[in-house]
Amino acid sequence: MSVVSPLPPGSPRAARPDRAAINTRLLSACDGPAGSTLLHDEVGRNLEHLWQFGGNRDGKTPGPRPDWIFIHPAFVMQQPGADHGPALARLVPAKGLPLRLELLMLFDAQCRYSSGDRVRINRSFEDVETNAPIKSWQKVVLSDTNSAYREAGALRGRQIKEALRVLDKQHLVDIGPDKSRPGRRDLNRITLLSEASTPVNRPRYTVPTGGVYVSRHFFTSLWVFALTNTEIAVFLALSARRRAFPSAHATSGVYVLQKHRGQFGLKDNTWRSARELHTYGLVDRVLDAERDTQNGRISDFGARWTKREVMPTHFTIVDTALEQPAVTTIDRVLNNPTAGDQWRQWFG
Repeated sequence: MSVVSPLPPGSPRAARPDRAAINTRLLSACDGPAGSTLLHDEVGRNLEHLWQFGGNRDGKTPGPRPDWIFIHPAFVMQQPGADHGPALARLVPAKGLPLRLELLMLFDAQCRYSSGDRVRINRSFEDVETNAPIKSWQKVVLSDTNSAYREAGALRGRQIKEALRVLDKQHLVDIGPDKSRPGRRDLNRITLLSEASTPVNRPRYTVPTGGVYVSRHFFTSLWVFALTNTEIAVFLALSARRRAFPSAHATSGVYVLQKHRGQFGLKDNTWRSARELHTYGLVDRVLDAERDTQNGRISDFGARWTKREVMPTHFTIVDTALEQPAVTTIDRVLNNPTAGDQWRQWFG
């Protein structure tokens, strides 16, 4: 008779979904029956249209068309003298869409308004007209609904509403009162607050003239939805390092030592997502010459560390890689890698 070992105290953790499986669900997400337009195609077209025309009703007048989307540095990293940690680190553990929705609203604002303008978020949860210039939330958000198609749109709507409530608790949006239901709030009345807001200071968001910058293709190619929270966080952290050290980024790349990591408030395991960013081609990296590319170990580490000969991994952001469609690129890299993909994984 076999003896079954008792489980350790506490409930066992649910296994995390396989990375390829997460992307496969995004790749196949659809609001209609088989053969309908895939959601990533529809959302991609809508975000590209938003970038081109800024929500103008005629669909012909160009919008601001920013090449770079700027993010307040205080959103990404701790600022000197601030007693409130960066919002990015607080959003990374949040399940679902909060981080993605926050970044999407910054993109939305900068595609529709000019520098210094105050912003109105006037999206609804259902299209009020067929060719509305401002599409509903469901038409600009890609998510895994993992549901029958008749319920997919409604489930995504619930995901967005929950994300807005999280952002409200984090002082990044303000949800207005529902005039028809006293004591309730209207999720169609959203005011975007500064991404540097705190519980005490909650200024309205205005379009910035600078800051941590990411390519507009991060949004229109749907990387904002295809990357995981930790992958997004590391990408933004490296973007912040690029902003701080542009010359180093252009010549040898930027790096993040342990003493720098505290500025971002991210857990140690989050930084491992830099490997995935490299695998997808979004960053190039230069490893220590003595590091084994297969297991990541540095030979004779102790002696070389004492002599200050260990080189940190340097990263360079590859902005042109963001022009590739995110979900199909990740699917190729993880499931049908090219020779170039394999070379990058093994030796890059």
